[in-house]
Amino acid sequence: MMRSVLGRLSYGFLAAALWTVAPTTQAMSATAFETAKQTGTVTVGLANEKPYAYIETDGKVTGAIVEVLRAALEPLGITKIEANVNEFSALVPGVMAGRFDIIGAGMYVTPKRCESIAFTNPLTQIATVLATHAGNPGNIHSLEDIAKSSTLKVGSQLGTAQVDDLHRAGIPDNRIVLFSRDTEGFSGLQAGRVDAIYYPALEISELIAKTGAKDVERVEPFTIAKGADGKPLLNFQSLGLRKEDTDFIEALNKQIAALRASGKLAEILKPFGFSAQDLPADGVTAAAICSGS
Repeated sequence: MMRSVLGRLSYGFLAAALWTVAPTTQAMSATAFETAKQTGTVTVGLANEKPYAYIETDGKVTGAIVEVLRAALEPLGITKIEANVNEFSALVPGVMAGRFDIIGAGMYVTPKRCESIAFTNPLTQIATVLATHAGNPGNIHSLEDIAKSSTLKVGSQLGTAQVDDLHRAGIPDNRIVLFSRDTEGFSGLQAGRVDAIYYPALEISELIAKTGAKDVERVEPFTIAKGADGKPLLNFQSLGLRKEDTDFIEALNKQIAALRASGKLAEILKPFGFSAQDLPADGVTAAAICSGS
């Protein structure tokens, strides 16, 4: 009799425990996309760099990539974007660790990054160029000009695809200076720490315009770096997410395609210095870029 009572009590406690744990387990199994739809909020990792993603003095999170993301999220019922500011090189580890939901910093899709995280289909395509001292005293018109020199130094940003371009051109590490931010690279050029800096065209133009600098100029003409296939290297910017966030990526890709088809994508990007030529060709996908095709 006693065993029967104890058995019923044990069963009752177990059932109560399972009832208590079940909702928690269900909540823990919610995807980032499901959570974002429930809360109406996403946290975006950014490096606080114009024109891609930055925080205004009034606290508003904005930028070309952020505004495209905002337009893509709105039809999904996600209307609030919270910023998590990081060094650029910390963005991939940060999204992998779940410190934020999406990388919205204008990150390039590269096969190497695709080993760690997933990307939406690209939002923009960008060429990377050089800036140098006014008058171009080093007569630099390509990365190869720097590689052939024994003294010229070039600066770029830590953790970016630009560094791969410098290595591919044959520039040795002892003549490459890496900076944490584009503004630091710009200051390094002005201070004479390097002879040129290598950054996306939009960033170069933005830095020169913002600072009003007369001692720095964009290198023109400039031969765009080429890949192993001999084609000019164009970099594609996308939103970065965890690999397991397939439902979020699928939803974002649908919205990005709709923005592009309606002309809204170009409209959003235009105030930030992008033109129609900066939109990827039809059919360019993250999967193709990740595979190197």
